[in-house]
Parts: sequence; C-alpha cells; structure tokens
Amino acid sequence: MRIRKMFIYIAWVAMVTVMGFSVTVFANGKEAPPGEISVPYKIMQMSDYQVFLKNWDETNNSVLYAMISTPAQYNDLFHPAPVMKSKRPFSPSEIFYTRENILVVARVMPYPENVDKVFDVDRITERNSELSLYYRYNERSSDAKWKGKICLAIQIPKRSYKKVHFFENGRKVGELNLVARQWLHPQRTPTPPQPP
Repeated sequence: MRIRKMFIYIAWVAMVTVMGFSVTVFANGKEAPPGEISVPYKIMQMSDYQVFLKNWDETNNSVLYAMISTPAQYNDLFHPAPVMKSKRPFSPSEIFYTRENILVVARVMPYPENVDKVFDVDRITERNSELSLYYRYNERSSDAKWKGKICLAIQIPKRSYKKVHFFENGRKVGELNLVARQWLHPQRTPTPPQPP
C-alpha cells in the first residue's frame, strides 16, 4: 500500500512538472539565446476591446509598431468603436498601466478569415534594458474584397526599457528609442483642430 501511494505521488509530481513546463513554454515562446532573458507575455485578442486602429500611411510604412505605456498613447493609436448591446470595454483601465505595457504590431491586408492566425510570437527577450520582439507574419490568402488593419497586441510586465527591437520572420523591421520618447512608428500627424 505504501509503495502504491509513493508511485501515485511520483506520478502526480511528474504530471504537475510537465503541465508547468507546458505553461512556461506557452507563455515565453522559444528559449532565449545565451545572454538574453525571456520576458513573460500574454497575447491580447483583437476582440478584447471595442476599438479599431487609426489610419497610418501603410504605403510607405507597411508595418506599424508601438510600445504603449499610458492611456493617452492607447487612445492616440486606437479609436473607440461603439456597438449596440456590446458590453466590451474600449480600453484597459488606468490601473493596468501601473503593471503592464502593450507591444503592438500591425499591417493592412485583405481581411483574413481568421485574424488570430496572422501573427505568431516566437519569443520576447531582454538584454541590457533593450527589449526584442521576435514574431512571425503569416501572410494569408483571402477572398475578401476589402482591407482591414490587423494587429498583434502583447501584454508584458512594465519595465524601464531603453529600446524595443522588432523582428518579423527573422528580419529586423524597426526599433523604437524609448529614451527619446519614441513609442510609435510611423509617427502620426495630429489631426488639425476643426474651425468652430
């Protein structure tokens, strides 16, 4: 009886260990290279909030990327999309930004059948206070007659970073210099005030 209990305990420990490993791999993507630290993250679904991305010049800048750390930055990038009977919020609460930042990557494309399959995160790493996001852009064929702005939004723990580097399909597509207060690329031209 004692041996049986010990066997059950060992099996239980092994199962919990495997489950914990699976969760870690899912949360952190691939292993960080030597000298880099894996950054935990959570992918936010496009349907989490009732918003749409504001326009940018996608002809000259096919990829938009950002590091959102304040409600004002979120509101500068996203526009509320009120829909009758929907109870989804328009944005994260202000308290959210005391603990989290949001990395955003976006492209304009013929609207795909499944927006959640357009981007995949490989890993997010940190070295010397510089963040690197490695992701895959999976170009999808679509019969849609209209284009949409599809984005990848990733929640990460709030830290003080100097720069953020963005790597798409193994190729560097850009960086943000956070020390110089560059949180968005391409920079958007503010809408001029309308005459009364």
